[in-house]
This record gives sequence, C-alpha cells and structure tokens, in this order.
Amino acid sequence: MLSERRDLINPEGLGLTRGDPRGRKSPGLSQSQMDQLTNRSPGTYGKLERGVLDNPSAEYLHSIAITLGLTEQEWCAFYGYAHGKQPPFLLSGDSQASISPFWMRVVEKFTSIAYVCDYAGNVLAYNDSAARVFPNRRVPVNTLWWILFNDDARNKVLMDWENSWAPVAVPQVRAAAAQHRDNPTLLRLKERCLADPRTRDLYKGVPVGYSHPDGDERPLFHPELGPGWITMCVSAPLSSPEMRLFLLMFRRRDEPRPKRSLLRLEINQNLAAFHDEPKD
Repeated sequence: MLSERRDLINPEGLGLTRGDPRGRKSPGLSQSQMDQLTNRSPGTYGKLERGVLDNPSAEYLHSIAITLGLTEQEWCAFYGYAHGKQPPFLLSGDSQASISPFWMRVVEKFTSIAYVCDYAGNVLAYNDSAARVFPNRRVPVNTLWWILFNDDARNKVLMDWENSWAPVAVPQVRAAAAQHRDNPTLLRLKERCLADPRTRDLYKGVPVGYSHPDGDERPLFHPELGPGWITMCVSAPLSSPEMRLFLLMFRRRDEPRPKRSLLRLEINQNLAAFHDEPKD
C-alpha cells in the first residue's frame, strides 16, 4: 500500500528534485525522500515499509499517512498493520470533515430511528424518525449533553433516568474524556458531570469498562407514540471510525418482545455444519 502510494506522488511537487535518472527507475517518491520529508534518519522509512521498524510512534505513522495522502480508512489499516489495533486519533483531526456524505444519505433512508454522532456525542446526521423522539422535534446539538442535563430528557422522555440512562451515559463521557483529553466538548461534559449532584457520584465511582450502549434495551416515553422500549444498535462506519451510527428500534409498552429470528438460527446451524465438515 505504501509503495504504491509513493509511486503516485511527484517529488517535484513537494520541492524535491529527482535523482540521477540512471539510478531509481520507479516513479514517485523514493524511500530516502520519505526520510527527508518526515525528518528521520536515513533508512528509517525503508525499515517501516519492510515491516522491521521496531514500535513506530503514532506521530511518525501519522506523518507518513499525511505525506502519502491516505484516507481515514487507509489510515486505520496502516496503523493496524503497524500496531494491531485502531489508531488513537483521526487522520484529519476533524470528526465532521471525515464523515462520508454517503452515510448521511444512508441515515435518511432508514425507517427506524437513526442518527450519527462523533465520539463526543455531537450530532452529525439524523433522519425524521430520530427527530420525532425529541419534544417538538428539536434535535439537540449533543446527545450526551441532552441525555444527562436536559430537563425534558430527565423528567419526561428518558423513563427511569436515574437507573436506566444516567449510569450508562456517564461512563460513556468518562471513557471518551479519558481517550480525548483535549476535546473541548468532552471537557465541558466532564466538568458538568462533576458539578451536577445527580451525576457527580456516578462519574467518580462508575466501574471502568462499560462505555457503550450497543445492545441495550431502555424505557422511553416517545412524544408521539407514548411509553415503550428502545433497543439500541451501535456501529462504526469503516470510512469514519470515530463516528457512531445509532439505530434505535422502538417498541410500544403493550407490544410483545420480538422472538429470536429463525433466520439467525438457520445461519448458526449452517455455520456449525460448516465447521464440522471434514477438510481435505
């Protein structure tokens, strides 16, 4: 991936001169030029590209990704090859700039409640079903702030707020603030959590580890449909790994809980049969 990207970049466009034309035959940037551009000692980039550079820093990998013009998805793959995990920050540094316009259009097509937030809870896209959850269809700028500190949320919409909502949302804030210490939104959320008597003890005393709502079922008073339950499904688009796509399925209080999907049972059976088959 890296060598192919180097071949696409004209050194002269970056203020570098091509070497002896009788030497390097491949187009684009050389490995030594990559060392020049990233202010590293000769041979450093070559070791990285061969996979023998010991524990390259996130900052160095970031400088390589920026120099080569990698996308957010390629940045995640690149960092994963180097360290075996997701990168600690976005390539662009701007969560709103990194969300794909395609995902914004996809969100609008869902019939269930659907919206996209960044890691700090800022709403980036939502559909009409999501707007209907909020009184007067006024979608908040930040979902975490609304859940924790809005009077309508605490007293009307989010039923059993003290036990079903606050103990989950506060750890989300705590975990995100620990990972993104300089984010101004998360700093404000942290300060407000510590200042509010209804969230202070939760912030100080919550066990570390519970920091996402995926799969939760919680009571909710829908402003238009009445009391019921929502099941939360949360995922991260590959093109925008710091984004969170929320799909919320609302069920009225008098509706039975859906049974386990027969299709899922059939898939499980097929997988079990596949693994039990003798291999050549």
